[in-house]
Amino acid sequence: MTAITPRSLQVLANFCGAAADAMAFTLMRTAHSAFVKETEDFSCQIVTRAGLAFANPRQFGAPWYSGIDYGPLLACIDDYKNGDICITNDPEAGHVATHTPDIHIWKPVFFDGQLACFVVGHIHNTDVGGAVPASLSRSLTEIAQEGLRIPPVKLVEGGVQNPFVAQLIRANVRLPDQNLGDLAAQIASVNVGERKMQGIIRRFGLPAFLEGVEAILDHAEAQARRILGAIPDGSYSFADYADEDSPAGLPARIALTLHVAGEEVTLDYTGSDPQLGSSLNMPTGGRERHPLVMVGLTYVLYTLDPSLWLNAGTLRPARAVLPEGTVVNSAPGAAIGMRSLTCAMTQIVTVGAFAQALPGRIPAAAPGGNAIMNIKTAARNGRPSWPRSGR
Repeated sequence: MTAITPRSLQVLANFCGAAADAMAFTLMRTAHSAFVKETEDFSCQIVTRAGLAFANPRQFGAPWYSGIDYGPLLACIDDYKNGDICITNDPEAGHVATHTPDIHIWKPVFFDGQLACFVVGHIHNTDVGGAVPASLSRSLTEIAQEGLRIPPVKLVEGGVQNPFVAQLIRANVRLPDQNLGDLAAQIASVNVGERKMQGIIRRFGLPAFLEGVEAILDHAEAQARRILGAIPDGSYSFADYADEDSPAGLPARIALTLHVAGEEVTLDYTGSDPQLGSSLNMPTGGRERHPLVMVGLTYVLYTLDPSLWLNAGTLRPARAVLPEGTVVNSAPGAAIGMRSLTCAMTQIVTVGAFAQALPGRIPAAAPGGNAIMNIKTAARNGRPSWPRSGR
């Protein structure tokens, strides 16, 4: 096949979505932890050579990452070879990982010696060491207390696994067998993704595949622009507060002004509180389409049009303003482990602002957070086990 038509574009998009589903299904069936098997706190994506997500699982995993841009993280590795698999959980390396328990891996997909795309994903690990079991607590005050940080490095190079990474993990976490079992599941997942994508590329041909991937992103962008273009121009403000039990004990203000101009929107978080002394900070790095601040927009767009394709193209008409040193863009070194609670508030203020622009068409906001309980038990072999429940 040498050209992409509207019909073949839909076929390609479905094939790629099925490949992402296969990655997610493999991960769920082979992972060891309840985080993956029960709560689906993981992601799998297929991204362009530049790092833009163009295919996501349609049934499994966390929906936050559908429009993720892996580009800054991919750039941390100088030279990719066939058979490489890379790993990191460092939130300050590319600002893709959003707290230390999230271990990301990515694998280049080659076809006829040419780089075609990447298969990527993450798992929330039950524990990565640090000051407290499970590595997360609002009482922590700096990222150094939140466990092991793995800089971007090749976990597998040319098909040969680097044993030092596994040794490093084993020496620094409380549940090494579970962590390494989950890591093996991640490796299996990206290997499945690689095989699926090579089959798709073989079917379409590399030039048509690369053209089609860009067309998938363009289609999602056009859909998003059509939705946004129907919203009245103007500025709409909304703010809410996250309960804060740091020594100061004051609620943290998350403020948003939504600017709608034609087919584009700006989410301006100016007016949000300075970064906190607890771990509710968000490590966005100021990236204007960071998933933690764009997830609410994705939900709104999908509510307005459930036929919307969810990928990085969906977010092209949007940008966020994230003042440095605030709770939505904390400085390096800040504690960030409980950033999900603050992210929930960014979703609420996004929904609240859009509700002013479209009265009666936007659903009510979520409750504003979640309750997470970790239960430590002792297995018959005497080793600790922490299944996570509640949310």
